Amino acid sequence: MMRWDPFKEIEELQERLGRGMGFGMGRGRGDQTFAPLVDVWEDEEGLHFAVYLPGIDPDKVEVTAEEETLTVKAERPFEKQENVAYHRVEGPYGTFVRSFSIPSVYDLSKVAAKFKNGVLYLSVPRAEETKPRKIQVEVES
Repeated sequence: MMRWDPFKEIEELQERLGRGMGFGMGRGRGDQTFAPLVDVWEDEEGLHFAVYLPGIDPDKVEVTAEEETLTVKAERPFEKQENVAYHRVEGPYGTFVRSFSIPSVYDLSKVAAKFKNGVLYLSVPRAEETKPRKIQVEVES
């Protein structure tokens, strides 16, 4: 007879919910995918992204921009130690790819990327032709 473990059922539910929302609740298998948290805002200069990547080496982050799509790829490998018994591994490990559709009013050829304190900051400026222009009014006498 199997003993009922309510915590196991909760963990399984969390994992199913996480997968449904795009978060791989990896156990260090290296085949998991997770989606990092992202803040997106817009101002008169353009679109801005803050992609939260704690524990990820900035050298393992790749940003590409093409055909109205901005894509962030990265990897956080699980470094399993020998002679260690893991009781719980809840950190997101594995790889991720997150893409954003960028309207044509923004210039993907001028994306700027900075990485600071585990956060990737991306800025996508407005295309020059979409910025408001001040028109000089000529006065005739």
